[in-house]
Amino acid sequence: MVKAYGGKYVFTIAGAPLNFLYHCQADEGIEVLLGRSERSILSMADAYGRMTGEPTFGYVQFGVGAVSLPPVFAEAGWGQSPLVVVSGCTNADTEFRYEYQEADALPMMSTTTKWAGRLPSAHRIGDVFRTAVRAAISSVPGPTFLEIPYDMFTAPYEGSEDLRAEPNMMRVGDRRPEPDDASIDQAIKLLAGAKRPIILAGGEVMFSKAWDELVALAEALSIPVATSIAGKGAISETHPLAVGVVGRYRRFVANEVMNDADCILNIGSQFNAMTSDTFKIPASGIPIIHCSLDDMSLGRTYKESVSINADPQAVLKALLAAADAAALDGSGWSNWKNASQKKVEDWRERFRKAAETKAVNGRINTIHLMHALNEHIQGDDVFISDTGNTTRWVAGLVDVKQAGRNYLRAAGSLGWAFPAGFGAKLAAGPDRRVFTVSGDGGMGYHIGDLETAIRLNLPSITIINNNASFAGYQGLLNRNLGYEAPCPPEFSKFLDLNFADIATGFGAYGERVTDADEIIPALRRAEESGKPSIIDVSTSPDVRSGIKDAADLN
Repeated sequence: MVKAYGGKYVFTIAGAPLNFLYHCQADEGIEVLLGRSERSILSMADAYGRMTGEPTFGYVQFGVGAVSLPPVFAEAGWGQSPLVVVSGCTNADTEFRYEYQEADALPMMSTTTKWAGRLPSAHRIGDVFRTAVRAAISSVPGPTFLEIPYDMFTAPYEGSEDLRAEPNMMRVGDRRPEPDDASIDQAIKLLAGAKRPIILAGGEVMFSKAWDELVALAEALSIPVATSIAGKGAISETHPLAVGVVGRYRRFVANEVMNDADCILNIGSQFNAMTSDTFKIPASGIPIIHCSLDDMSLGRTYKESVSINADPQAVLKALLAAADAAALDGSGWSNWKNASQKKVEDWRERFRKAAETKAVNGRINTIHLMHALNEHIQGDDVFISDTGNTTRWVAGLVDVKQAGRNYLRAAGSLGWAFPAGFGAKLAAGPDRRVFTVSGDGGMGYHIGDLETAIRLNLPSITIINNNASFAGYQGLLNRNLGYEAPCPPEFSKFLDLNFADIATGFGAYGERVTDADEIIPALRRAEESGKPSIIDVSTSPDVRSGIKDAADLN
């Protein structure tokens, strides 16, 4: 079944029963990728699935292996990844009799997967496996889980004709529901009456691969484009109409432009608390046109003027044709477009000036680090950011230079980005560079899988914003308290570890950077090494208070 769906790999921690892995590799030529922990190897799989849009297969041992999955599924669900994980479960002959590692794992999966089930009998493997894949890739993709009782792995099977995939359900986006004409006409009329429209591009644009259609519509109508974090990459952020990421982890100017808009065309964003900065952007009452494959997200967080339950690519094509038929060209809001572009230009100048300060209190200024990364990352390079403070910095300050699936972020699981970088490199192939940005706090979760990257020859480059702390906790504490207070060191301070030495100890390339002028040369040396690499950048935890305009930048 894995082979029928085009599966090239099974991501795994090898464990009982091993029959599945053995037959995949020996009989079907599917490569088994062994990790150091379930969370690490399936984070790799998660990133691979987000990059490719293909059903991506994992396998873990029953018992402790299976019960480690809910955090993996939570992240994959937030990240809309078509991850399909198989696990064993207790032998039917010994269940409920204190079998070794007996654990009722299935109920744990129900809240974090799109579908979770147990194989009821061996001869049902074809249709049940198709159900798991169908759930993973249809509509808005997400993770699924199939539990197979231990004794079924050796059960005789007759019915090979049913070991087949569904031809039109092989990857995310194979089915593209069309919008209805009435909704498209209504949307065009609403846009025609606007004076300051803006497009908000969300994560569905990315898995629908609708970035060309998005840019075509934006250019035809001269509409500024903002993105959610999940939608970062829907438009090149160096494009004249791009204003950046909006929301809580935002580019400040993008929030400003969004607040000034009088009509929002939301293509594929849930308009969740993160994207709306807890429903403050936009203000309630603004006309909203919302397109989503997920009818549950339509009207869920804001009152909408037009709700379209259809594929983003199909909607964008229909809107462009309807706008052309209505002779709508955006000339009526040229002043708005120009004013938005001027705001972005002013923001970029503030960013440039803030980055001129290379050090704060003896350590590298994080704004300067982000500016250096922004200079270095080009074209179809893939870059990945960890959650929390790292996403706040990277999503806001580092541009996607080319529209497409060139950016991934940890949607909530601190540390995810490090193994995800290896999965992204596996998907991207040898000709695309992959850069991961994490903090020293996030690196504590998955460092052991540096060995996995070396063994599998996955030379992605990890840049550590190493401020020897959870630096974002200062701001978090102040927001929660409602006033400025010093963050006690036991809440957030770490030893100043040199992760470059750790990388070298593993046999990877490692380099610590304490001189801001060495950031880009160190990245080049890492690339030349041809190895998985860690560039440990000694940064200041005091940037927010030490650099003027920092709050406006991230």
